[in-house]
Amino acid sequence: MLRLRKAMIHPVVGGAWRHRITAVVATATAGVLLTAGAAQAASPIWLSDGSGVANWTEDGDRLTVCDQAADGWGVRGYIYRPNAGDPANGTVLIKVSDPSSNSDCASASADISESIAINIKVCNYAGDVVTYCRYTSAR
Repeated sequence: MLRLRKAMIHPVVGGAWRHRITAVVATATAGVLLTAGAAQAASPIWLSDGSGVANWTEDGDRLTVCDQAADGWGVRGYIYRPNAGDPANGTVLIKVSDPSSNSDCASASADISESIAINIKVCNYAGDVVTYCRYTSAR
């Protein structure tokens, strides 16, 4: 038979350790909560050459794209429901184009249900030609 003994806690040291442990647990919990809040917005997704960026903001369901290079190409961003088996493509929910690198960005928003999976894609474009795309999951 296993007998358990009640641990003796030194009145000074034990109390100090309890406060330290409580502080560590509270700090770790706050870090997890802050990280969870930050995870609601997708990180910006850049074109591989750095010529443009797209950013999804969950609060307000807003897609913003910015053309960063005077190279004759514009930057287009998409929020879309990915196809099963083909996550690079899907049903477009928001499409935004920034045709010039004049330091202005373009944005659009739509009310998108929080219950669906969406991807974000950024591409270079000129006229009807869309190329050099990158995509990732937004949620």
